[in-house]
Amino acid sequence: MINNLLKYNIWTSGCQMNQSDSDRLSSEFQKLGMSELESHEEADIVVLNTCVVRQSAEDSATKMLRKLYKDKQETPDKLLVVMGCMVGPDASDLSQEFPYVDLWARPQQFDLIVDHTAVKYGLDVDGCLSNVVQNPGVNRYVSVVHGCDKFCTFCIIPYRRGRESSRTIKQLNCEISLYVDNGVKEITLLGQNIDSYGHDLRPRKDLADLLESIHEIDGLERIRFLTSHPNDMSNRIIRTVNDLPKVCNNINL
Repeated sequence: MINNLLKYNIWTSGCQMNQSDSDRLSSEFQKLGMSELESHEEADIVVLNTCVVRQSAEDSATKMLRKLYKDKQETPDKLLVVMGCMVGPDASDLSQEFPYVDLWARPQQFDLIVDHTAVKYGLDVDGCLSNVVQNPGVNRYVSVVHGCDKFCTFCIIPYRRGRESSRTIKQLNCEISLYVDNGVKEITLLGQNIDSYGHDLRPRKDLADLLESIHEIDGLERIRFLTSHPNDMSNRIIRTVNDLPKVCNNINL
């Protein structure tokens, strides 16, 4: 079958959220029977997961894109995908600058990438998409809230990752329990502003509620979280960090 022959490479820059996103996409590709390569030269599918929070990260992504132009000339059938924070709501300017890119995907648009890949190569994606990464190892990043509502003058994140959107405690308990069943001992909860977790949910929740819930998962030994915003750090979160033995007592700002 063709999917047994397909090879992919994911190039990742930026924060832990991007690494988590790349891990999830890699897992989806593996479920389709693909194998991962460490370099892009021989890959049938190349995905650039980009960051533009710092100029150096944006420059690295642009440099890599220009490098891949030669690949596309030599192998026009290679699928080239750019995802992550480089891709805003309107990718028309990027499409004009890099017309050889096959697909532009905003953060979290995994279904768009998988569906496009499936159509191109005739693959069946029924039941493929999930939040759970295969072969997770001992440590695992878990995204719990995406986006940010702060709109700080120096920060592009709200314009690229959107407004805050929290996953439910039930969803996260299920995902983390599956990881623990597969050998994970330490979980790092991720969010651009993790202290605002749950504020958009109804009924309203907060990070302390989430920490208390996943603390009860048997087999989970350590819990970390990042990145915190001082404006949303509460006395309740601080007390919860102090009171729960599994929660590591350091706070990343």
